[in-house]
Amino acid sequence: MPRAALAPAVPSSVRLVDEPAAPASHGLLAPRGVRMQRKESGRNMRPRLAFSLLVAAIPALVLAGAPSSAVADEPADAGAPAREKLEGPSLDALLADVARARKDVKTLRASFTQERRIALLATSIKSRGELTCATPDRLRWDLAPPDDVVYFVGPEGLSYRTKSSSATLPASGAGVARALGDLRALLTGDLASLRDRYELEGARGPDGVEIRGTAKDKKASVRAFTLVLDRGLVRPVRARLLEGKNDSIDLVFSNVVVNGPVDPARMRP
Repeated sequence: MPRAALAPAVPSSVRLVDEPAAPASHGLLAPRGVRMQRKESGRNMRPRLAFSLLVAAIPALVLAGAPSSAVADEPADAGAPAREKLEGPSLDALLADVARARKDVKTLRASFTQERRIALLATSIKSRGELTCATPDRLRWDLAPPDDVVYFVGPEGLSYRTKSSSATLPASGAGVARALGDLRALLTGDLASLRDRYELEGARGPDGVEIRGTAKDKKASVRAFTLVLDRGLVRPVRARLLEGKNDSIDLVFSNVVVNGPVDPARMRP
């Protein structure tokens, strides 16, 4: 299907209220039904937000209300050594190790490729871009052309900006605040804090670690996540988000720089 069919005048991840309904594509950052204020051509419109990251990222992701065996259908890293599954105290120790490793992280930058599979349309959309994190609470997610859109996460909420429009979803709502907190925890924070909303699993191998989460809420828009970190426990290697019944987003990270210089002005919408 031509890309233009999925990407009207605004970013493909944002749909106007008065447009025909598109297949559900809500991500970790977008509780279903939330709205945001958009500014375009000097007038205000109110589109429905349907951000889908890993975010991002980060990512922000294992199945709420589905058998745990469904998670095993995800292909393992090609050529990666086997990882030891961790539970109970061993999982607690892994999460604590990640938290300690991330404690001194001030900034993180990485290039990424992103592939979104939409089952209803029997298609996939590939994108590329750059992720920038500045602890404790700012994230920038750049999607290169033809997407050509920048997403921002900060204390003020969730924003996007294109050449012709911009919008912000304030962080005042409880659902939005939780989603943004989860995203920060996934990428640079304490993964143990995700236990409030996800059942976590872990595995450790000589090449790194893998964290998986299953949403406790059966109505969660993001029903699962997987995050792979390198053996230093800071640099992301890849991530997967599972949405709806069969949709997914796969992210592969490269050129990761930890505690490199970041212009504070670039982290604000």
